[in-house]
Amino acid sequence: MKKKISFVLASALAALSATPALACTGTYIGSAVSADGSTMVARTEDISAAHAKQHIVVPRKNYAAGEMFVDEGNGFTYPQPATAYKYTMVPDSEVEEDGIFGEIGFNEYGVSVDATVSAGANEKALAADPLVEDGLREANMVSVILPRIKTAKEGVELVAKILEEKGAAEGNILTISDSKEVWYIEIYTGHHFAAYKAPDNMAAVYPNCFMLGNVDLNDTENYYASPDLISFAKEKGFYKKHNGKFHAALSYGEPVSGGNRDRLWAGQNKLGHKVAYDAPVFDLFFTPEGKVTLKDVMELQRYRNEGTEKAPEKDSTVRTIGTAATCEAHIVQLKKEYPAELGGLLWMSMGNPEHSVYLPSYGNIESTPEAYQVKAPVYNAKSAYWKFRSLSALSGLNREKYGAGVRAYWDQYENKLIEAQKQTDAQVITMMKQNKAQAAKHTTKLASDIATDAMSKADTMFNELMAFVAKEEGRASKSPFKPSIMQEFEPAAPAETPAVK
Repeated sequence: MKKKISFVLASALAALSATPALACTGTYIGSAVSADGSTMVARTEDISAAHAKQHIVVPRKNYAAGEMFVDEGNGFTYPQPATAYKYTMVPDSEVEEDGIFGEIGFNEYGVSVDATVSAGANEKALAADPLVEDGLREANMVSVILPRIKTAKEGVELVAKILEEKGAAEGNILTISDSKEVWYIEIYTGHHFAAYKAPDNMAAVYPNCFMLGNVDLNDTENYYASPDLISFAKEKGFYKKHNGKFHAALSYGEPVSGGNRDRLWAGQNKLGHKVAYDAPVFDLFFTPEGKVTLKDVMELQRYRNEGTEKAPEKDSTVRTIGTAATCEAHIVQLKKEYPAELGGLLWMSMGNPEHSVYLPSYGNIESTPEAYQVKAPVYNAKSAYWKFRSLSALSGLNREKYGAGVRAYWDQYENKLIEAQKQTDAQVITMMKQNKAQAAKHTTKLASDIATDAMSKADTMFNELMAFVAKEEGRASKSPFKPSIMQEFEPAAPAETPAVK
């Protein structure tokens, strides 16, 4: 029996790990259009269905003069600060492969970096300003930026300084956030970029293509860009307008096509902004229909165009936002009532969120559970990533028969966490006012307890589903899989009324 179960799991993981790398989808929800007044910045990290991640805390550290940060992958170097601030990140399980890829994190001053959504400039722009082989790249943005800044604006200024001095190795889109503002940044070519302070009353969904429209270089309150961003495009012959104004993405970026158009159309329509699939230009920021909840963003990151003509069951060529190639997905939730040092909430799903669960942790945590620190590029039952990913791999083999029960359970589990967060916030904010160090210990334990419980539930469902799937080879069940722990969310049966004599 053990051999059969191992074979089933290995087959599931092998099949899903063959999914091609399909890159990422970012989302922004301004505070004025969110249901609870929070600001949300989210992203799916789409690279492989078997790409293990960690969640770790990097402690504050002092460096001697002359010490350098070194990217072993491409040779990029940058001076280390005298004091590197503590920060969290979600790196690849084996950083020796191609870099750290810290992806998302908070530092001790409550600044968050979400890096990155990869994007490409057009041939004319790249010919005029080529990428730099040993320049800044996605693999190290979190590790370079977060230890050095105290505000989001400082982060933008640091990116600009690095691009001027060292250049960029890739085209990328990233966000840098703090309690006051979110900056959306597009890095186009070796030395040209544009940043815009995201508006509170708008939302955005951005796949792997540049989206920023007009850039007003005179509006230094809301824009920060290469000084020659517009003049350079004119001089080199790739300047383009839209509605009579310079358009950064049309000038520097590649045309919106294929999977990028699929996700733009799907994401904007999912949030109630009706737009045609063949729209010649998609606006980056739009007004959603109604207020957007945290759960809405979770479901957006799972979205497979259900109920539309572009669902993959009807058109296999469509690239959906929800994909098995998501190795982790996250939502940064920033709330005005949070003290700066608390940062915000990181809601993170390990593996494909379709059959996984979003778990919260505050930005001020001091450590993470051991299971989140395990380096496991291949399956390892002790790794948090593999606990959640192996369950979702089995679930994805048959969404209706295997996956529906898993998804139903995690749905209720998430709802319970979201509801409890209101009371938790009030408690943590009070503790922060009294003793920040004690509050950090409390939030660390809180995140650990939640993660430990969720991993236990994942183990239970995995064991039950594995047995269910194995039995299917002999005699198929007429009923779909239902986790035994689902009963905790079902109403208790009424007590029997004693018979009247």
